[in-house]
Amino acid sequence: MTRIGRTPAALPATLLATVLALGALFAAGVLLPRPARADPEPAAPISWRACPDDRTARCGKLTVPVDWSAGPGGGTVGVAVARAKATGPGRRLGVLFVNPGGPGGSGVDFVTDRAQLSKRLRERYDIVGFDPRGVGGSHAVKCGKVGALPPAHPRDQAGFAKLKAYQSRLYTSCRQKTGPLYDFLDAGSVARDMDAIRAALGEEKVSYYGLSYGTWLGQRYAELFPERVGSLVLDSTMDHSVVGAERFSIDEARALEAGYRQFTKWCPTSKYCALRKRNPVKVLDGLMRRADRKTLHDLDSPKTRLTPQDLAQMVRMSMYNPLAWAGLSEQLRELSRQKARPVPRNPQADPPDGAFIGILCDDWSFPVSSYKDLAAIRARTRRAAPHVRFNPLGWEAITACVGRPRPARDPQRPYRIAGTPPILVVNGVGDPVTAYPWARTVQRAVPGSVLLTYEGAGHGAYGLSPCARKAVDAYLVHGSTSAPGARCPAMPPDFDGARAHRAIGDAPRLPSTGTRPRWDGASTR
Repeated sequence: MTRIGRTPAALPATLLATVLALGALFAAGVLLPRPARADPEPAAPISWRACPDDRTARCGKLTVPVDWSAGPGGGTVGVAVARAKATGPGRRLGVLFVNPGGPGGSGVDFVTDRAQLSKRLRERYDIVGFDPRGVGGSHAVKCGKVGALPPAHPRDQAGFAKLKAYQSRLYTSCRQKTGPLYDFLDAGSVARDMDAIRAALGEEKVSYYGLSYGTWLGQRYAELFPERVGSLVLDSTMDHSVVGAERFSIDEARALEAGYRQFTKWCPTSKYCALRKRNPVKVLDGLMRRADRKTLHDLDSPKTRLTPQDLAQMVRMSMYNPLAWAGLSEQLRELSRQKARPVPRNPQADPPDGAFIGILCDDWSFPVSSYKDLAAIRARTRRAAPHVRFNPLGWEAITACVGRPRPARDPQRPYRIAGTPPILVVNGVGDPVTAYPWARTVQRAVPGSVLLTYEGAGHGAYGLSPCARKAVDAYLVHGSTSAPGARCPAMPPDFDGARAHRAIGDAPRLPSTGTRPRWDGASTR
């Protein structure tokens, strides 16, 4: 789950098995043929102007149908687009679409802050990003107030019913204030928007770098328009074949546990770890037990009680980049020094982000019908990740879609990508939100794709590993994928480098009022 960081296998027998399996799915009626489509033909080219935040980039809008199956007669929406032209004279390779994830991340912002991409890519490609429909400059989702948010961890069926009713009211409010667009935020619609932008740019093919939730858009584009793909990078990938709320929750929790495990291995070796003479696993377990007993308070607000959910959120926010580990160790140490006393107040959580829920629940189906079901998922998730207990982002995903009055437009299913050039999948083994097994599943399901494994922690291997960055650049510039089974070594946090003072000072504070980051790690608050 993100705007959320950045980074690199197929044998003939594996490919044959995949083809046979797909054939069986077609025969059984499980996998439907790719829907018929008409190539998007925009009414007019994009009218460009200087971007307000970056005069070297150009911004514009393209009008597209709200419902692609109905065409412009069913209503239209303007999609905000930004382009930064290749800086290397005579060396331009084409267009590189970028998407920073979320869901709810701004591709326009990514372009105007394109320092995240290497100079090599900026020289060779026009960097193009857009705000997905419902986000930023593309008719941003609006929602009204629908009352206090019930606990995401209800204690009984009555609590579950309140949560379900709240989410239903929230959908109705967002639908009323946003309009029909709220029912068409799915990745399939966004992929068609992206191809309309491609056509408006006059490009036969485009390359793509998608991060975190942006990898699902890249996968969807490859399904719908394989002939338009020049090269495609999936960095920290979502697995849209994961079916069911329980499996999703467990995978997310295990990902966070894997990230924390890497933190616990680093801690005894670093002078920057405030817990280096203690066992970080036992420290976290002890704090969780105190949170259960309601005797733990916020570091900045003694009257604000901390819950196990708050602790899991603190851990998750510190796992996106190892440069936050020093700050995490300090917070855990200070919390463990608190005197145990009852803390009466736990603040009301912030309301969910309407765009996050609207997009997520159009792309994913998490059927949970009762408190009994949700309690069983919680218990099994805790057994799968006994120290962090659960992943707040994964849990928010499955509870946010409870009570939604309409089903997902594009729910999980087997992959049907075929006919693209080799795709590069990149993932860290300690990624806290896009589980490493997801990347392996995607690589195995897409013929000809290659997985580059980053052996470290954090989210977005391209921004964390020089090795992965070099491999991604080589793929996008020369078309050369990594060898099957290629791995990049873990990069320990460089607190002695130029970023040390900033990294320690910017370590995320404990979220005592329910901040709601996305898969890319950016807060939606």
